[in-house]
Amino acid sequence: MADLNTRLRGMLGFAMRAGKVLIGTDPIISAMQGKHKPQIVLISHTASDGTKKKLKFKCEFYGIKAVQINLSTEELGALLGKTYTPAVIGIMDEGFAKEIGIITSGQEI
Repeated sequence: MADLNTRLRGMLGFAMRAGKVLIGTDPIISAMQGKHKPQIVLISHTASDGTKKKLKFKCEFYGIKAVQINLSTEELGALLGKTYTPAVIGIMDEGFAKEIGIITSGQEI
């Protein structure tokens, strides 16, 4: 499990530096309704039940994979270099999403 978290953290760092990460529930839902949809949505395990339910429903509706990750909102914010604590991120690039999907297989919500 530790190795998977290390790989996930590395991929998220690469995606962030490449500008392929969308942060926050509302921006992600807006993107789902637009032309450039997130390829995968990652939800922190410490996100509220309401956020998890809302994102799961939207992802199912738009056919986007939603995965709960084993990072708290605080860890996710620090990893992305943010001072706030995002509960949800969307990966906009297909290549990053495919690799993250492989790393997180079995954690789909």
